[in-house]
Formats: sequence, C-alpha cells, structure tokens
Amino acid sequence: MKRYIKRDLSEGMTFIVYNETGEVLYRITSLDDPRRRCLWLTDTEGQPLAEINHKQLMLHYFTVRCQKSFYVLVPTVKECFAFLIYGSTYRFAGDLTTGRFSLFDVDKSPVMTQQKCWTAYGDGYELELYVPEQELFCLCTAVCAALYLTTATGSTVPGV
Repeated sequence: MKRYIKRDLSEGMTFIVYNETGEVLYRITSLDDPRRRCLWLTDTEGQPLAEINHKQLMLHYFTVRCQKSFYVLVPTVKECFAFLIYGSTYRFAGDLTTGRFSLFDVDKSPVMTQQKCWTAYGDGYELELYVPEQELFCLCTAVCAALYLTTATGSTVPGV
C-alpha cells in the first residue's frame, strides 16, 4: 500500500499523510519547547496514534512511541547517512540525504521503501508499505528522516 507525506507549512501543522486517492489519512502536528520538538501523529478525528520526540544532547536523536512500543532512532554516518534503530529488528538501508531509503526485517524482507516524488499536492515523499500493521512506525520513521534533513540543513522543505 502506498502513502504520501507532504510538508505543510501552515501554523501548527507539520506534515500531512495521504493515500493513493488523495484522501488525508493522518496529520502530524508539532509543539516546540527549548529542550525538544514533540510531534503527534493523529488520525483525521484528532485522536493521537503515535508520539515523536526530536531531542539534541550531544547529537540529534528521535524517540518514537506507537502501538505500545518505544523506539530510538539515532542518525549515524557510515558509508552514508542512516538511522540506527533501537527497539526493533528493522534495519535501515539507503541514504537519508537523498530521501531514498528502505527498512528491512532481519529475514531481509522489505518493510518499507521511501523515495522523493512530485504529486498533485506538491513535493513530498512516496512510501510503499509492505507490512500494514507497521504503518504507524514506518510513517514515524519517514517523518524523523524529513525532520533530520530540515534540522541539519536549516531548510524548510525536506530534502532541499
């Protein structure tokens, strides 16, 4: 199943998630305080489904709470920019800076792929989800990647 994530620069809204027909499925709103940026992934009714915290101590890192689980995503540089994912068996493959990456399980089966795309709603990201029950975590990972890019480059548009 495909999902599309687009950055929304209107007040209080950070990202919008669409399906293939253009129907809004989720909204990601943010609240910034001096110590962290907190984001909530909500459904169209405003019910919170996941929480993302972007923190910076000595380095940038993200914590994700969704589906009664807790994950930590730490950006790292090996051959390219990637995430180390704690709290999951998923492995990150690809490059954060290009906006093109995948998540794989330990048996090397794909969980999600992401690429930059241009849709009828503007510039954003296309996600192909292979494990529907992990949709929320995959969306949170994609949002963390976009946030890391905008924080690292100071750009308001992901990947620019």
